[in-house]
Amino acid sequence: MKAIIGIILVLFCMSFMIQGCLLLAVGVGAGAGAATVAYVKGELRTTYAASLNRTWEATLSALKDLRINVYSSKKDATEGDIEATKADGTKVKINLEPAGPDTTSVRIRVGMFGDEEASRVINRQIASKLGVKSQ
Repeated sequence: MKAIIGIILVLFCMSFMIQGCLLLAVGVGAGAGAATVAYVKGELRTTYAASLNRTWEATLSALKDLRINVYSSKKDATEGDIEATKADGTKVKINLEPAGPDTTSVRIRVGMFGDEEASRVINRQIASKLGVKSQ
């Protein structure tokens, strides 16, 4: 019985590793002009082939275009955090972190539990500002 449980556990762990490899392969195969996107646990996660500074400016510009009010923004060399509210009072939190040379990871959460469609709207606007395709 212990052997069966062990095999199931190993297979379960391997499935997560394979999914991670597939996501990495999609991101690498997508090319420099595209961004990888995943919606996980109420948060939209995107990796852009752009520097932290360029992505930061694109994010602030995107929020302004969408009339989302930024009430807090902090950035240093290692990350940036933005807190904002939509017109209806819904909170928006965005975190940016370097993910490699000229690559930035962006996490967007709209509302307490997440709003995928609203997150994707913000993400598309950021991508537009960066001049890349968004999924």
